[in-house]
Amino acid sequence: MYSPTLTSSPTANPLPRFAGDWITAWLNLDAETDLLHVGAGPDEWLLEALAPHKLSAALEGHGPVEGQFNPELLVVLLPGAHELVGSSFFRLRA
Repeated sequence: MYSPTLTSSPTANPLPRFAGDWITAWLNLDAETDLLHVGAGPDEWLLEALAPHKLSAALEGHGPVEGQFNPELLVVLLPGAHELVGSSFFRLRA
């Protein structure tokens, strides 16, 4: 039904699209400093976990692993980590 008050243009969404936020990245935890090295293409980050004991337990015995990273929220997703430490999401800080 036609209505002169309806517009066909998309409304502005102040939040970014969820699917565009997450990038595939390799993750490597430095055991001496507990800093997480995150790399995705030409971009790299060196970040600190808010719960380093949980992140180190999830990555224990692994070299660099592939995961998902949200550079805007500073959150890492490690699929399957919930079975080891109760969560697959890990918050980070610069």
